[in-house]
Amino acid sequence: MNYVPLEESNTSIKVKSIFCFVIAPEMKRKGIATLLLKRVCKDAAQDGFDFVEAYPYKESSYQSSDFGGYFEMYRKSGFYVFLEAEQGLVMRKQLKQHRH
Repeated sequence: MNYVPLEESNTSIKVKSIFCFVIAPEMKRKGIATLLLKRVCKDAAQDGFDFVEAYPYKESSYQSSDFGGYFEMYRKSGFYVFLEAEQGLVMRKQLKQHRH
């Protein structure tokens, strides 16, 4: 499971992936990443994506070598754990309802 997105390429599901947030040290802990996340989700919804996907570490501590973002930031923004992998989590937020 090293490939993203996780769906087969022949499905009609569109997933936008977020890989990192780079915030200047003096600007951290001011809500900037959360605002960027909201904007990415808004733009993805307008562009017809079904989900936004992110890859934070499982640990709650921030990993300075990785900029995946905090688990709690995603959870508070409506993301859920889609997959728990050895390397970390795959979290998703559904942007639109699927019609069956």
